[in-house]
Amino acid sequence: MAIAVAATMTLALVIPVAADLNLVPGDYAQVAYTNGDGVNVRTAAGYSGAIVATLGEGVEVSIVDGPVWADDGSGWYYISADTWDGWIEGWVIADYVSGDPSAVRYESVASAEVATWATVVGTDGYGLRLRDGATTAAGVIAVMAEGASVGVVESWITGSDGGSWASIQYEGMAGYASMDYLSIGGGSSETVSVASEPVTSGLSVGDRAAVSGTGGGGLNVRAEAYYGASVLTVVPEGNVVVIIDGPAWDGEGNGWYQVDYSSTVGWVHGGYLSWTDAAPSNAPALESVETPAPSEPVAEEPVAEAPVAPVSGVGDAIVSEALNYVGLPYVWGGTTPSGFDCSGFTYYVVNQVTSAGLSRSLEVQAVSGSYVDPDNLQAGDLVFQQNTYKWGLSHVGIYIGGGQMVNAQSERVGVAIANIWDSYWGPRYYTARRIG
Repeated sequence: MAIAVAATMTLALVIPVAADLNLVPGDYAQVAYTNGDGVNVRTAAGYSGAIVATLGEGVEVSIVDGPVWADDGSGWYYISADTWDGWIEGWVIADYVSGDPSAVRYESVASAEVATWATVVGTDGYGLRLRDGATTAAGVIAVMAEGASVGVVESWITGSDGGSWASIQYEGMAGYASMDYLSIGGGSSETVSVASEPVTSGLSVGDRAAVSGTGGGGLNVRAEAYYGASVLTVVPEGNVVVIIDGPAWDGEGNGWYQVDYSSTVGWVHGGYLSWTDAAPSNAPALESVETPAPSEPVAEEPVAEAPVAPVSGVGDAIVSEALNYVGLPYVWGGTTPSGFDCSGFTYYVVNQVTSAGLSRSLEVQAVSGSYVDPDNLQAGDLVFQQNTYKWGLSHVGIYIGGGQMVNAQSERVGVAIANIWDSYWGPRYYTARRIG
């Protein structure tokens, strides 16, 4: 599991009266008393531990261990937190963790002149990060909910990461947010409004359309017309599909089209299609498939049935082989029993058992074999997750039955068994494939 290294921050503008030392493993708490600066997450209990991340004021954390005391007498908790930057674990000083939500405080900011208002859109309910700089590497101040109204001081700022950013104000805080998830003119200081006129790519049944605007990521073809539906395949940027139905409008006013891509039929978000007179594309060789596209908005109703995968004759053998490695270490980039990462684990296990020649690439694995509906999972299927340590497709494990998978999970956990429908993995379910 990769965790971005955060810059050291000055923590204390307001010193808590006393550390909250009443928390126990299993409790939930919030980052508090930092006046919006956030708290550093460290590799060890004490200020000598290296900083691995910074959690913003108000972020919910789960207490895993502690309190323990460093040599200087300060109390520390080992916590885990589910953030937009992934699953973060480490030690935080108890002074800045509280089980009382009312302890969360932000320092008010002086009001700069708001030029216009905007609405947070297109996050599929995850919300938009307010950062302290115009770059994805900047610290997270807060997460603004889908539909939230924000004041825009300046828009279309080019960040150091090359992205487009806006300088905004939100609930007394000032920072920067990506323009990709702001609808300018869609909000106000009084109310939140996300209504908009429906828009489409102007396509009709029988037209051909090229995938564009995905930044090279490609476009997900889904079994049903909503973001949570399983991914059947990925159409690379520039490839051509045939429109066979649509547009169908979702509750956000976005258009979806049913398409045929090399005999795979499914639904795609119309915002990534443009008319073309080019011939339809054949599916590329698996090795050339790129990372799946960013999230599409949610549609109202399912409209297509998913294909049924053939029964695998090697699933039990895959599971038996995989369970041999439970307890082995996680190593980023690892593909052998001396250490695995998630796709390195599935690559090694499947190729030990079958002659399928499964790719090392996570993205290629996600379109290998046959699609499996989540209601039809069987032992040995590969199950994929999204939005873990990065946005989009980011993890894979091997289904072993009973709602569980064996996976190379993280540096702290190693190869372990996890419930694919628990509070962490369940919302991140992406798709499943059957090999062999």
